[in-house]
Amino acid sequence: MAIFTNDNKQFDAANTNGATIIAAGTRFKGELKSECHIHIDGEFDGNINSNNTVMIGKNGVVNGDIFAQRVIVSGIFKGTMDSDCIEILPNGKIEGTIICNELYIEKKGIFIGESKIKTKTSEEIND
Repeated sequence: MAIFTNDNKQFDAANTNGATIIAAGTRFKGELKSECHIHIDGEFDGNINSNNTVMIGKNGVVNGDIFAQRVIVSGIFKGTMDSDCIEILPNGKIEGTIICNELYIEKKGIFIGESKIKTKTSEEIND
């Protein structure tokens, strides 16, 4: 099963051990921890922790903190985001603090806040 967006980004759920989907019209409040991809088209209020990609679809709204390997934003995010790679697609909006190694903001993408470079942990420095 693949999950497509209008921005030509996709996840192949079959090849990534599945995906967690919060569909449009769904409201979730709490903490979400997952090893698989997370796709949000509904409303999420809380913290997300994933070792994979978190995708906020064009109708998705997230308020809280995200810790993930990669985050792609087509919708709205407010809070703190810590990720290796953050992409803001057209009409995507981030308000808050982001901590990352790579930041991509496409035309018509919006970022309001503070950005910090992700620092290496002592384990990564010793390797």
